[in-house]
Amino acid sequence: MPKQKGLIKLKGTLNGVSYYQLNGVDISRRAVGPSKERIQTDPAFVNVKHNNQEFGGASNLSKTIRQGLGETAKAFKDSYMASRLTGVCSKIIQKGSGTHGQREAHVNNNPEALIGFQLNKNQAFNQIYTAKPRVTSHNNHNNITITIPKISEKHLIKAPKKTTHVQFTAALCMVSKTQWQSQHQSYQPVQPECHGIGTSQQTVPLLCKIEHTNMQLQLETPLTNQNPTSIAITVWLGIQFLSLQDTQFKPVPSVKAMQCIAVL
Repeated sequence: MPKQKGLIKLKGTLNGVSYYQLNGVDISRRAVGPSKERIQTDPAFVNVKHNNQEFGGASNLSKTIRQGLGETAKAFKDSYMASRLTGVCSKIIQKGSGTHGQREAHVNNNPEALIGFQLNKNQAFNQIYTAKPRVTSHNNHNNITITIPKISEKHLIKAPKKTTHVQFTAALCMVSKTQWQSQHQSYQPVQPECHGIGTSQQTVPLLCKIEHTNMQLQLETPLTNQNPTSIAITVWLGIQFLSLQDTQFKPVPSVKAMQCIAVL
């Protein structure tokens, strides 16, 4: 082990290096955390073990939502969306039933944590479009309607210059409740056939200078039977601006946003 040199001898940890005395000799070495095996077996690290298990569940839930949204999410997200969404999913697990380390992950336990989540935290949907959309469902949530009540220049408060049109994108992602499975040492979905299934729909490009009322977007889940209570349906709405150049619509990338507007 390397010995400390110099007149001043340190004790403690500084910048990842531990300083201590061993048999009267001042020693310095790089601090090393507990091994994975120790965390799993040492009772002193039981809280760390439980936190790690639930963080893994939150990471998997976040990944499932992102996969369900697919290319739609990629078009609107910022660089840190995945980690921010994982943080939200951790809050969802904290509301789940069960013991610490094995609490169920079910979006319906804490939908408020996800509703209002912005795919890009610097581009908030409700700061670009001010009217409040409505979400209704039919046939046991198999058919979902998003109504955009009014679209006008008054409601499009951050439309970039040279913008001619606006377009809305609706999306949903179905997420199963997941539970800790000891035999797998991970969280597993209760309804794997529904887990991470998504779909999306867009409006046609809408002229900004003309008022539009009660525009509707229809989304259908792939299920034909009643959706079980172990399934949560997350509903999302996005906005982007377009510029009509000759006969082509060109996206204006500087202003666009998508947020979760409902959990069913």
